[in-house]
Amino acid sequence: MVAAKDSLRFGVLLISDASARAEWVDKCRRAESLGYDVIVSPDHLNLLSPFPSAMLAAEVTERPRIGTYVLNACFYNSALLARDIATTDHFVEGRMELGIGTGYVESEFTATKIPFGSPGSRVDRMEALLDDLEAHFAHGDQPRPLQQPWPPVLIGGHGDRVLRLAARRAQIVSFTGAEFRPQYGRTALANAAKMLEKVKLVRAEAAERAPDLEFNVLVKAVVLTQDRRSAAEAEAVRRYGPDLTTEELLEVPTLLLGTAAQIAEQVRSHSSAYGITYFTVMEPAMEDFGKVIAILR
Repeated sequence: MVAAKDSLRFGVLLISDASARAEWVDKCRRAESLGYDVIVSPDHLNLLSPFPSAMLAAEVTERPRIGTYVLNACFYNSALLARDIATTDHFVEGRMELGIGTGYVESEFTATKIPFGSPGSRVDRMEALLDDLEAHFAHGDQPRPLQQPWPPVLIGGHGDRVLRLAARRAQIVSFTGAEFRPQYGRTALANAAKMLEKVKLVRAEAAERAPDLEFNVLVKAVVLTQDRRSAAEAEAVRRYGPDLTTEELLEVPTLLLGTAAQIAEQVRSHSSAYGITYFTVMEPAMEDFGKVIAILR
């Protein structure tokens, strides 16, 4: 089960590229020693497979939960995925969290000969996959996960349709706070007001489920600095939200800038404002955010 909604959790997305086993093991153990509660692996064709990565992460750690952030729903046959989920959950001793998304990298769809389609059609495919997985675990004769009825589901995204689906079907709703922007050829951050709109949308859609949901945010960058404004104005940060003002960049929960103490206060503030109690950072920020975790614990 996921943590209580009012307790903070911290995750790190580790990049399982062409890592040697020893390198991956060292990263996972370091994440545990820094106090991370969840270690997650991505699902992209240029990286190693998420399920073996998750199982090795669990093998060499004791405390953290292990997850995917996030499986591309369009890539998977539901019966085969159900088997992988059940197997992985058993082998990680019930520590699995299942992150699922719609996929957004068109070149990956081209490489796998899977139709890219529209954002709406990809949400439809993800919903159909969730329906099929639920049926497999409820009525199928395949292996059942250790966690019943199946591991906690995290659904991540920013669009209204995927967030409505998350509100209805997930245990963890992950706000990516960014949408694909054709003019940039990549995603760009939404401002704090838009993020709050998304949170309100999820609460309204979830209705009676809302009190039981856990809210997550994927933090794009963590910068330890004595000068928050200068950090926000640097190209390395501004690129995440090229059409946001400096003030807006300083406000969003998807960027954490300042001293470790200031960032700890930002985490507390964002938790209060948005109801976010689960913060996931990218691997490059693992060490720096570890200093923030030490303060918050």
